[in-house]
Amino acid sequence: MKLKNILFKENDDFQKKSQAVDNASDLDALKEIAKNDPDYRLRLKAVERIDDEYFLMDIANNDPNRKVKILAVEKIKSQKRLEKIAESHSDCHVRISALRRIEDKAFLQSISQNDSNRHVKRTALEILSQYRL
Repeated sequence: MKLKNILFKENDDFQKKSQAVDNASDLDALKEIAKNDPDYRLRLKAVERIDDEYFLMDIANNDPNRKVKILAVEKIKSQKRLEKIAESHSDCHVRISALRRIEDKAFLQSISQNDSNRHVKRTALEILSQYRL
């Protein structure tokens, strides 16, 4: 049975759908699940299997679930993309997740001095202090 047929049947249980996502080789179907499945747990499983950074940026910015957003951020490698999320995302937890992956000390210093969110500022300071050890 095709992945989409299994996933979009309302009467199938989570375990069956989860196994279908784990075994999927169709990237387009995985992206469809990551973007549109009503169950955030299936979206998480699909995002785990996706490496397309443009797509991951979209998920990080638009998914309704914080856990899915953070997982997408954790998969992004581009420092510029991580900086964009760290500077401007609406959820401070997602911003902090991006900050923890940024290597540019000057960027971290700027965030630690100028950011309006005290939690984000403190995290940037903590990261910088680890560089100084």
